[in-house]
Amino acid sequence: MLVGSRAPILIVDDVEETRYLLRRVLQMKGYATAEAGTGAEALRYLRDGGPACLIILDMNLPDTTGRAVHAALKGDPSLAGIPVVIFSGMNPDGPMPDIVAYVRKGVEVDRLLSVVEAACASAGMG
Repeated sequence: MLVGSRAPILIVDDVEETRYLLRRVLQMKGYATAEAGTGAEALRYLRDGGPACLIILDMNLPDTTGRAVHAALKGDPSLAGIPVVIFSGMNPDGPMPDIVAYVRKGVEVDRLLSVVEAACASAGMG
């Protein structure tokens, strides 16, 4: 499943342990990963040309919200096409158009893997 030239999945979460666990699980499934601990760090990585085939985004970040990061992505034509999965313990405050899925942190890891597999397969990356 691992393809050397495939763009990584960008994990955006402020909790280092969560990033570590997601990285380990995704890498065991053959996915490359990249990480950001804040919204600004994620946007800087992407705007500086860092690749991502999918973004796993927490709603509660220390510098902003997942909703604000999602809006920034959708407002940037070069980033708007990257699929986003919300992975959070916090419910979104209202609907978020154009997200692949909302997955509850801690209780739906198997569902997250299914969503990642489907999103990467539909993008030709699985």
